Amino acid sequence: MAETGETTDSSLETAPRAEERRAEQPPREPLPGTPAAYTRTFQTPKAQRRPADPASVTDAIEQVNKVIESLRESLDEMEAVLETLELAERQKNADEQEIESLRRSLRNLHRPRDGGHGREPRENREPREQHSSEHH
Repeated sequence: MAETGETTDSSLETAPRAEERRAEQPPREPLPGTPAAYTRTFQTPKAQRRPADPASVTDAIEQVNKVIESLRESLDEMEAVLETLELAERQKNADEQEIESLRRSLRNLHRPRDGGHGREPRENREPREQHSSEHH
């Protein structure tokens, strides 16, 4: 067992520490969308900067204008979808009101009137034969 302990001790001595391993690794790239990524992507040291080619600046302006136009078209489409959704919501509300109105009317039809059992008032009924009213 002493040998096993010695082997473990010697292997610990030769294993690099975490700090040493981090120093050996190349620096990690910053995550996209973070300020560090923006700085690394769009800013260069002053010694490496040179005036931009006018044609590339014009191309960049055109690309930005195309993106703006595309966004405007998307906005118009989204507004049209919103109008459709609002119309559907108004129609749904109107349908629900109409259904409730029909339910009220149906309840009124089934509700007993003048002590009757859901029958029409006497003046609206067709006259019955005399003998059938005597049995009632």
